[in-house]
Amino acid sequence: MVIKKRQILWDWTNTPGPQNQGIPDKINQVPFGGNSPIASLVNWNTWVPPELQDRVPFRPMVRALEDTQGQSWANIQNSKYPIILYFNEPERQNISPEQARDIWYSHMLPLRNNKGKKLGSPAVASDNNGRGWIEKFMSLISRDPPDFLCLHYYSTNANDAIKYIQDMHNKWPQHKMVTEIASIDRNYPAVVNFTVQICNWLDSQDWVFEYGLFDFQRQVADGFVSPAAQLMDGNGNFTELGKMYVHQQPMGAPGGANAFIALNAVMSGAFDVESNGDAKAGEPASHEPSDATVETQKAPDAAENGGLVEFSIAAALNLDQQKALDIHNNKRKGKGLQPLAWDNQLAQAAENYAKHLAQIGKIEHSSGDQRPNQGENLASVPGSDTPLTVSADMWVGEDKNYHDEPIGQGNFVSYGHYTQCMWKSTTKVGMGLAKDAKGGVYVVGRYSPPGNFIGQKPY
Repeated sequence: MVIKKRQILWDWTNTPGPQNQGIPDKINQVPFGGNSPIASLVNWNTWVPPELQDRVPFRPMVRALEDTQGQSWANIQNSKYPIILYFNEPERQNISPEQARDIWYSHMLPLRNNKGKKLGSPAVASDNNGRGWIEKFMSLISRDPPDFLCLHYYSTNANDAIKYIQDMHNKWPQHKMVTEIASIDRNYPAVVNFTVQICNWLDSQDWVFEYGLFDFQRQVADGFVSPAAQLMDGNGNFTELGKMYVHQQPMGAPGGANAFIALNAVMSGAFDVESNGDAKAGEPASHEPSDATVETQKAPDAAENGGLVEFSIAAALNLDQQKALDIHNNKRKGKGLQPLAWDNQLAQAAENYAKHLAQIGKIEHSSGDQRPNQGENLASVPGSDTPLTVSADMWVGEDKNYHDEPIGQGNFVSYGHYTQCMWKSTTKVGMGLAKDAKGGVYVVGRYSPPGNFIGQKPY
């Protein structure tokens, strides 16, 4: 099932005007339609780009004070579209929360009360000034809150972005629109990692109504925005990143096998889980498959792999290991699956790789040749006395996101850990952990035989 929540942030300079040639035909690079993840288009204005041709809903914006009068306000009054956005970074336009409150009641609320429109809040920057502004505004209109809380976020760290968005949701539990988000890293691979991680996470959150990656325009907007994050080149053609955004769901980093992709599942504010996207048809998929063709293939058996590696069965387990194993097996029992046996050799391999992750300070999957005939789950678990237990509980907790689809279909980014834990032909598991210099704990789970074969089901 396609998740439609991505906005096209279509810069006004793309539309022809009196002093602007525009590139209206370039909008045809967007794959509008039922199989596209694109939900709407925003241009920070009240007027509709003619080139849109109603292929997705337009989101008009009362961006500044001047939009509350004249032709701009007439456009809003006459808009046929169901959602109206309100003020873009007002704290940087010297619009006070009190001014915004007054206009909210005089202009915006009548749109909801009399015309049935849904309203987005002002979208502020994520710095202290922006946070203070939205805090004040939301308190001033607490009896008539917006339908959507609109957010902006720019940084080099997707984990920080996720925490900020989650924190804002916890504070104001309305549905969210992340109307601007992007990496400001100047390193292109880092930008890709940020983009893949944040888009896959936003796609997986039911309370995120829509989000927009900044932005489709021919020039870098300013010195703050990263040239490496451009979605459109100087000729108006979509960059590799722009094509990924409009075409891929889930998103996967380019470059073939072992390209790093990240998914963050935030559990009670404590979890970071990241995965790569090196899945190929007929091979075990990682937790975010690439855009590889999904085919039904037979999972390799021992003969096809030159024989299974011999493993040593564990003796006594420590409390954390035993609880983690029990969590796997209790969940498997509920589906009538055979229990997994703890394997010391798998656990040692997992620990060795966890030490590698702690050394490099980030999560990325091992390559297939580093773990022959082994599946892999990864997690980062700060501040826990039982990291194996917490990790296993999170992985099997993804069962709520799995709806009996073949691997590679549906929202695979949200259930891939669970399906590896539950793979019917998997018989053994081992888990290991390592701490980095800052006390962060990296957890690795290894499974044999592996699961997550594209086109197949776990049970």
